[in-house]
Amino acid sequence: MEIVSGKARGVVLSSPDCDSEETRPTSVRARKAFFDSLGNVEGLVFADLFAGSGAMGLEAASRGASAVIFVEGARASIQNIERNCAKVSRTGVVCRFTTLHLTLPGGCTKLKAVASRPKVIFADPPYPESAALFAALTVDANFTEWASDAVLYWELPETKHDFRPPPAPWKLENVRMLGPVRFMVLAVKK
Repeated sequence: MEIVSGKARGVVLSSPDCDSEETRPTSVRARKAFFDSLGNVEGLVFADLFAGSGAMGLEAASRGASAVIFVEGARASIQNIERNCAKVSRTGVVCRFTTLHLTLPGGCTKLKAVASRPKVIFADPPYPESAALFAALTVDANFTEWASDAVLYWELPETKHDFRPPPAPWKLENVRMLGPVRFMVLAVKK
């Protein structure tokens, strides 16, 4: 797995041991389509939730994001993300990396207290838990306040899961295919 574009293009990232349902890095094709759809991310704060290897956040950093927040519940993955951040930084990428060892939604209070407010949030939780985590995060007041200036991209499982419409003030903007992957695109309605 490597960085697709930007200053760190071609940097090979290490990945935590992968279980296909628990940790599956977003494919190169999906990463490219995702960032192509975003356009210019220079200067933005980007959050990578359920970060795994950190590939999405590191791709944002390579393309000019000023800050990337990685949120991950597995200690081994956090250590791996930190190693990958060091690799990307050695290419001359200038980005403020924040790695938070938090399990969501339980860590939302700490997330709101310590992390910058992002403009883009990417969420790719383990597929079996995706619908339940989506429901729990979108009703959490701390998460909603932290995310209120952002667009949330939630990667959808390949198989059918019980996703319910988001509660107010969240608004589902659309569902998009980006490469081989479907994403819900949401924002907090103001």
